[in-house]
Amino acid sequence: MACVCRDCLQHSRILGIVQPPKSKAAIHRAYRTAAKLWHPDKFEGNLKKRSEAEERFKRIHAAYQALCVHFENPTRELPEADFVSPIRKIPTPKIVFGDEPGCFVAPNFPERIRAVIAGARVEASDPPVAFIELSPGTPSNSQFILLTGHRLYVRDSKGLLSVVWYSDLGSIRLVDRKGEKQGAWQRIADTIAGKQQTCSLQIDRLDLSRFHTLTNRPDDSVKKVVYNFLRQMKSNWQS
Repeated sequence: MACVCRDCLQHSRILGIVQPPKSKAAIHRAYRTAAKLWHPDKFEGNLKKRSEAEERFKRIHAAYQALCVHFENPTRELPEADFVSPIRKIPTPKIVFGDEPGCFVAPNFPERIRAVIAGARVEASDPPVAFIELSPGTPSNSQFILLTGHRLYVRDSKGLLSVVWYSDLGSIRLVDRKGEKQGAWQRIADTIAGKQQTCSLQIDRLDLSRFHTLTNRPDDSVKKVVYNFLRQMKSNWQS
């Protein structure tokens, strides 16, 4: 029987487990997925990211060990029928993108978008809410933003998939870029897109580390929709 003490719920979140695990095999699977995502060897060429990965890998391993021990010797149990998400259910704000291309709201996902979401291995208990296509590609290498009921997913140009719980969000800021000096490639990208991007969306974690910065893509109007959604979800989950 899974332990549902405060520490174990936190450990579950670190491993990306939405509901208390019903078996040690479920803990093992979550550990392997999280460890693969944050293994330091994936960041050999990026010292800053490797340092972050090393810290996260340590936390993942510690959470795994603690969950295994507490699963066998729980300090607090709930009947199986009463298992719920470690964080209470939160209402999801409505998202409206208008006619912006590459933006989709559940349940109206095209088949190719469903394939990308499936490739990200989103848990069945964490329903997708909205998807923003940052670049076309196969399910394994496309760049995107995925908003679910519990988390924010971003896959960047290097193919790295980053995930943060709404309850772990820190500062979320729209930063004016009007005074920012743009490079040649950045100006070309804006010209091709047909729109001048005047703001960037900076997303930090509660520990003050940077989660992600959205600059050239998506368009400013989409950044503002994501900004408002994340602010609302952060407020709901952390209240």
